[in-house]
Amino acid sequence: MSDSAVQPELENRVLALLENEKTPASAWIEALEAGRKAGMPEATAGWAEMAQEALARARDPDGGMDLLKWRADYTPIESMTGKDWVKAADMVAGSDPHLLALIQEAGFGQRLAARECVRRFRLLQSLQPGTLCLHRTWGFGVVQKTDTLYRKIEINFRGRPGHGLAMKVAVETLERLDDDHLLARFHHDREGLQQLVKEAPADVVRLALRSFGPLPAATLQEKLVTSGVVQEGDWKRFWDAARKVLKADPMAAIPSKRSEPIRLLDRAAGYDDAWFDRLANERDLKSILEKVRELLDSPEGMPELSDAQKNILANRLAFVLLGATSRQPGLRLAGALLASRAGLSAEACDWPEAARGFLREDAIVPLLHDLPARDLKDALDFLWKQDPAAAREVLLGQLRHLHTGALQDVMDLLLREGAGEACRQIYAEACATHLIRQEMLLWIMRNPERREAWDLPLPSILAPLAVEELEQDYMGDRLKTQKLLREKFEEPEWLRAVFDGMTPGRQKDFFRRLGHTPAWPGLDRQVIQAKVLKLYPHLQSVITGEGESGPVASYGSVTSRRTYRERQEKLEHLINVEIPANSKEISVARSYGDLSENFEYKAAKDMQRVLMARRAELEAMMTRVRPTDFSEAPKGVAGIGSTVELEYPDGHVVRFHILGEWDQQPEKHIISSNTRLAKALAGKKSGETVTVPTETGGEAECRLKSVEDLPDEIKEWVK
Repeated sequence: MSDSAVQPELENRVLALLENEKTPASAWIEALEAGRKAGMPEATAGWAEMAQEALARARDPDGGMDLLKWRADYTPIESMTGKDWVKAADMVAGSDPHLLALIQEAGFGQRLAARECVRRFRLLQSLQPGTLCLHRTWGFGVVQKTDTLYRKIEINFRGRPGHGLAMKVAVETLERLDDDHLLARFHHDREGLQQLVKEAPADVVRLALRSFGPLPAATLQEKLVTSGVVQEGDWKRFWDAARKVLKADPMAAIPSKRSEPIRLLDRAAGYDDAWFDRLANERDLKSILEKVRELLDSPEGMPELSDAQKNILANRLAFVLLGATSRQPGLRLAGALLASRAGLSAEACDWPEAARGFLREDAIVPLLHDLPARDLKDALDFLWKQDPAAAREVLLGQLRHLHTGALQDVMDLLLREGAGEACRQIYAEACATHLIRQEMLLWIMRNPERREAWDLPLPSILAPLAVEELEQDYMGDRLKTQKLLREKFEEPEWLRAVFDGMTPGRQKDFFRRLGHTPAWPGLDRQVIQAKVLKLYPHLQSVITGEGESGPVASYGSVTSRRTYRERQEKLEHLINVEIPANSKEISVARSYGDLSENFEYKAAKDMQRVLMARRAELEAMMTRVRPTDFSEAPKGVAGIGSTVELEYPDGHVVRFHILGEWDQQPEKHIISSNTRLAKALAGKKSGETVTVPTETGGEAECRLKSVEDLPDEIKEWVK
């Protein structure tokens, strides 16, 4: 039938409905639906207003609200203002003060979707005395009284009898329970349900899943135990019996992971209008995502949806995209991903814009750290498909800031998509500049083949960096990474790779550091040392002191602040200038091709080994020796931080200033505490005779004429 013929027919149909004062809302909705499908939006909108007025005259508020819901489902947002919706809602309420109060509390005219206002009104209208409900925090309750004067609902909760709940709060936190809900049955027939718990526990679980939706086993236990349906002491017996039956039920899905939800797979009436009505009324973001994921993952595939159902799906996912806060980026991304899977258009639900919003430096890291580990790979693939170039740039730019789980999945993606060279440069620069974090260190340790192919530092260089990270005070995911790093040091293969790459001197320094580092508790530190000693028995001398000829000092290994600062500047220049320059030389040489015949590359790599060894040596020295101004030096005894006068056999007197390990300046008579002379004088007092080395290599007996504090000029030099 042509459009020109359809409109007169529908107009006549509407006129006939107007003539009957008792026309039900269902007849009006049927006529309006025909007008909508015929593509006559303006005419249908006018007929809807007529229908609303007719139902108001007939004093049919229930029918008026049914019609208002239909209008909320199909009226374009721009077609009606907030005032228009208030007018239509007031028309439903008429002059009834009770209904008018509920209209106001439902939020008509406020910044809420009309469909949500209808849901709120119907919930408030249904909360009559005796109605059973469920509160998000306080659990099961029974409505005692609805007070429209003070806009409150009085509810008896367990432990909170007669609690007054504001209507505006109730519409956001309460759920009305049908008679077949688990908690409703427990309220009406406690003995019968407890008998069912004993005889058919699987049926109780099915009832719980139909009442609450898919639940992980831990959440199921919490709901059944806290509500009193199952006693805590009986849970294991109850669950073992129920699980055995459900695992044999083809219409129940028991996941292998305890954290994943248990589902009922009977979908015969699962995705009908009633299911979509429940979805439309859902306000909890996680519950919306779970329901939509359930729909999309249905074993039979997603059913063909009506326009109204598509609108509800798009509306709820758009609600998630808008409602997820900056602290819930994972929920927002999940909403965009599900909208994409559902084939929703950007006009219905602007998920492409939401997805692109994560391809920024300030957004990608919080997102990846918020997502559960099981969702990371799907999320990364989804973002990459939206804009590969932008995804590559932002992931590479934030590589250094990712936690271990996210870093592993991001690296897998980047390597699969051909970004290996860019990743290599980032890792090489981080290692060269000493800015590498424990997550990247752990990735290198776990991927030795990649470390070798990328010419990254040897384990002997990485190990001290890892110990530095283990000494940091981290929390959360970074604390978990520290645990994984510590486990690497328990592997004999890793320890062998570390110590085999060190000179004997560096082996002793690093072993000594392992013995004193706060990176491990005392007992664990001893376990690590024992593992090392099993592989390298000669390092036992570090513990016993046999064969050790460390410096003799009055209060530890020290040096002046001046020489410590000079050594520190050398290390910084090495890290920030020489090593980065060498890394660039390696990159340039690598570009010349064929590494086996590439002299420039080999020369640059040889220099890299020299620089890395020098860096490790300096770092070990800086760790072992501390700077001081010698103000703590003992008084009246020769040693570090003292000035002594020696009287030689021929009568001449020489003055010496004994400072720290790295201090040496002959023109100022400053000698190091490591010199033979300083060691010979250590602990001696004024007036004693001491045998000291001479410049010709021999020895002479001298008298220690005096022991004094350092003079001001030397103290100034020390600074």
